[in-house]
Parts: sequence; structure tokens; C-alpha cells
Amino acid sequence: MISLRFRFMLKNAGCALAGIALLLALAGCSPSYNWRELLLADGRIQAAFPAKVQAETRDLDAQGTSLRFTLTSARVGDGVFAVGHAPLPPGLPARTREQLAEGVQRSLYARIGAAPPAAWPAPGTVLHARSAEGEPARWMYARVWVDDGLLVQAVAVGTVAGLPEAEARTFLASIKRLPL
Repeated sequence: MISLRFRFMLKNAGCALAGIALLLALAGCSPSYNWRELLLADGRIQAAFPAKVQAETRDLDAQGTSLRFTLTSARVGDGVFAVGHAPLPPGLPARTREQLAEGVQRSLYARIGAAPPAAWPAPGTVLHARSAEGEPARWMYARVWVDDGLLVQAVAVGTVAGLPEAEARTFLASIKRLPL
């Protein structure tokens, strides 16, 4: 016959094991990343965001050109996943388009306190940068391009500890230009 004390210990151990198993099962899920695909820029861009998005539009003056810039972003923890876009006026010279892309790249580096590259990469190149020594530990994974009359910025940015590289790569890989 099992003593009352032993039976109580077995019962509590069973509850504790069930509780631990439940916590482990929940830890295996990532409820904070709930991916959803959206069409942006009047259906010209497709992107998968890891959470509910917010959009904000404002007018910018860049390189003497007035742009209507829309930023769609989602936040998970301290990571931000964003796609910004602005239609460009028709007939904009190629050099002005390049300068717009460089200006957006420059602002991305400045935002995280990273030194910009000696030479700007070609538009569409994936940018990967970490904040400079002495700055808060932040990093970004981004792409900027000008295409079909549209300036586009895609970026995943956050703290080194709070933005998993796999999620940043998934986000940037999901962004596609769609035919007009």
C-alpha cells in the first residue's frame, strides 16, 4: 500500500511534469511572429510582414524633388520590419534617381549609428550594417532601389539581441516587385 505522503508527492510531480511539458510546447511556438503577405504601392510590391502593420504617409523633399512617401511597418519586440515607397515624377534624370537611393541608404546607416560604406553599393544590393562601437548595439538588413518610377526601401532593424537574423532575412526575401 502506498502511503499518503508518497501518493501526494507522485500527484504533485505529475502536475509539475505536465506543466513543464506545456511550457516547453508553448516555448517552441513563436506567437510573436505571425507572418502575413500584403500588397503595397498600388499592387506593385508584395511583402510578408511578421505582425499587424501600420502605415503612415508624408510628403518629403529629397534632392529638390517633392515625394509622397508611404511607410508600412510592423514591430515585433524591439525589431521593426518596414517597407517604404514613393512614386517618382515622370522624366526624373537617372542621376537624380541614384541620388535619391543614396540618400535613403545614407539615412538608414545614420539611424543605427553605423559608418556608411566608402562607396555606395548599387541600388537593390542588400545592406547589412551594425552600429558603430560606443553606440547602442543595433543592426539592420536592408535594400533600397529605384525601379519603374518607384523609390523603395525595405529594412529590418533592431537590437542585436532582439532581432533574429533569420527573421530579418525572411522579411527581405519576401519582398518582390510585381509587374505593372
